[in-house]
Amino acid sequence: MSILLHIDYGSKTPVFKQITLRVIELINSEVLTPGEKLPASRTLADQLGVNRSTVYKAYQELWALGYIDSTPGSYSTVRSRAKLVSDGDRSEPSLIDWHRQCRTAQSDMGDVYREETELTAKLYTRAQKCGHTPAVIDFTPLVPDKRFFPVDEYRKCVGEVYTQRGRELLGYGDPKGYEPLREYIAERLQLHGVHSSTRQIMITSGAQSALSLIFTAYTSPGEKVVVESPTYSRAIGLAKLHGVELLPIEMHDEAMDLEQLKQVVADEAPSLIYTIPNFHNPTGITSSQRHREALLRIAEGYQVPIVEDGFEEEMKYFGKAVLPIKSMDRRGIVLYVGTFSKVLFPGVRIGWIAGDETALDQLTALQKFSQLAGSSIDQAALNLYCRRGHYENHIKRMHRIYRTRMQVALQSLDEFLTGTAVCWTRPAGGYTLWLHMSGGSFEEEEILHNIAAQGVLVSPGRFHYSNGSQGIAFRISIGAVEEEQIKEGIRRLAGALPSGPA
Repeated sequence: MSILLHIDYGSKTPVFKQITLRVIELINSEVLTPGEKLPASRTLADQLGVNRSTVYKAYQELWALGYIDSTPGSYSTVRSRAKLVSDGDRSEPSLIDWHRQCRTAQSDMGDVYREETELTAKLYTRAQKCGHTPAVIDFTPLVPDKRFFPVDEYRKCVGEVYTQRGRELLGYGDPKGYEPLREYIAERLQLHGVHSSTRQIMITSGAQSALSLIFTAYTSPGEKVVVESPTYSRAIGLAKLHGVELLPIEMHDEAMDLEQLKQVVADEAPSLIYTIPNFHNPTGITSSQRHREALLRIAEGYQVPIVEDGFEEEMKYFGKAVLPIKSMDRRGIVLYVGTFSKVLFPGVRIGWIAGDETALDQLTALQKFSQLAGSSIDQAALNLYCRRGHYENHIKRMHRIYRTRMQVALQSLDEFLTGTAVCWTRPAGGYTLWLHMSGGSFEEEEILHNIAAQGVLVSPGRFHYSNGSQGIAFRISIGAVEEEQIKEGIRRLAGALPSGPA
């Protein structure tokens, strides 16, 4: 049980990363096959003349990426996994007939937001009267803290673009989006294992616009869409807008219930599967590589398109990154939605869809007839900002800030809510945490009013369920709240909740 690895000790690439890449090459070239044992970390460390911790770190990376199985006290073995799709590798035809699948429809929206708007206003008024200092600690906004908006760098890029190319860019742009920015997005996605050409990227006015285009193109009134339960509340609103019936799949501790999904897909023949595998909104859960592979297999087996919402893909602070479902999409059934809004600032209404070229041609035509094109000058300014390395530097800064905030949130929950009837998620990134209460005879609105009376605002859980809330739950977001307020807010929150063991 030995393997030959060439390590360049003079390289700037860390040794553990070289080990990881060399083993991946051996697996992808089938020199190492599923079930084959890897050398023990001590053995390989001795062979390479490196510290055992270096090999251990490489093995952890391989495990996180789904290349090996590892059991404490035993050898690590190569696992059978779905291969990533590299440039030009998708030679198989798409499983989805996108021409047949495409259909548009309209339906009356109804008063989707009335209840939410009225309840939010009522809770905010109550929170303002709490008498605490600060008066209101607001855990509801799912946006980055405006104090960290990179205004100066971005302003310079906007000014330069206006000065040098204003006349050119103030005309109508390409409905598919500013090509240099699409090139940048394609390059950026490769860091997440997604190999899409520029032609397979279209730019939208934010992720919400992308989802709306997809619902418009690929659902009709009365058709069905699978969603997680709970899920993104605005996706529920979109479904109502399009007259679509939602098929909720229960969320477990690690992701949606795949056995339930398989049964629902077999029985109901949905038009789409909508999922948020990374830092799920509202729960903050991140699904595993194994779960993503199984979900993709189900969708392929029943030829159902997946809409993968990667709205916070960049915001990973703990543990190893798990690659998007789109990275394994050989059959062209995944439409991957991304956005700049959740890392930079929400006022930059620029998102994108990565997907099958035929699907994107249809979505581009729909976008052209609905809004002609996005703002070329905004897209050009963002491209300049990104090309100069500002975006990468900003992401690193955001990681430092929000890693600390999430740690404070989790530590505060442990300190103030351990032993109560409340349980919560432990996200690996993003901005949101999900709190759920077990037992008791309380109503959700009563709990929300008690929390507001302490000067704290949270997002009601019931707005995230398409089929009615299941018990008392609520979402808190650390996006716009600094560390001291997070701790104080959770302390107040604990005082507003009924005591008692979980």
